[in-house]
Amino acid sequence: MPSLIARAIKIGARFSIKHTPATPEALVRHLRLHMNKSPMPTLLPAGVSVERLQAGTLRHDRVSVKKPGQAILYLHGGGYVCGKTRTYHNLCSRLASELEAEVWLPDYRVAPEHPFPAAIEDAVASYELLLKKGWRGDQITLAGDSAGGGLALGTLLALRDAGRPLPKCAVVLSPFADVRAINPSISSNDQSDWMLSRAMLEVGRNLYARSPGDEINPHACPVLGDYTGLPPLFITVCEQECLRDDAYAVARKARAAGVPVTLLSRPDVLHVWPIFVPVMPEARTDLHKIVNFIRACGRG
Repeated sequence: MPSLIARAIKIGARFSIKHTPATPEALVRHLRLHMNKSPMPTLLPAGVSVERLQAGTLRHDRVSVKKPGQAILYLHGGGYVCGKTRTYHNLCSRLASELEAEVWLPDYRVAPEHPFPAAIEDAVASYELLLKKGWRGDQITLAGDSAGGGLALGTLLALRDAGRPLPKCAVVLSPFADVRAINPSISSNDQSDWMLSRAMLEVGRNLYARSPGDEINPHACPVLGDYTGLPPLFITVCEQECLRDDAYAVARKARAAGVPVTLLSRPDVLHVWPIFVPVMPEARTDLHKIVNFIRACGRG
């Protein structure tokens, strides 16, 4: 049985975000109107601060304790077309506090103005920035939600393919990992998903991956990737969401390649529920699981 808070958030998401867009342009307008606003006030834990930094052409939010012992690169969601870093200050500040870490949230470029591979290029540049600041790969966690989860997976593949040092682990929340939008749960969970709809995913499918070649490029569509050599993955997904099968497909591919995978599936919550820390009990519970996973992967 979901908590009262979870039920209230689901109802809010259904009426504010879930949508049947007529055109790709209408979808972009809708998402930017509703998802570029933070869903709740930011409540920072004691000892955590937020600063806005410019690194080359990229702006970042750095959410950090005073003396961090590790780093997290967090890639925000938003269907590859929207999203604001401030939406994630509640989640990332708790990760920073629990893990004694600094969390970097880049304002990566989004479609349709900047289609693939712009977001991947920016994510890789942000990761390289952490390496230049002295963090080793085995001190870094790569994380993201929804499109940011797919972007995190694509970034892992891009780093591996370029022979770069890999992070110690990755955490992806309800990853949008198959930009072709063909998995069965997109249709079967169309009614049960409280935030996304089949129409949103199908109408928006070509905004990020513009060409058929992009759609089958594993850096854009990481469900098609070879996961050999990647670090341990922590994946969350709600059983009733449209992207359920994306998460399961990633888990299968990674396990087949010998990658350790922790798959956390919950019924009766909603897409990327862990971001609703600190108000949702289920998010608080699962944040501890994420923290324990990152701790178990070591601090370098």
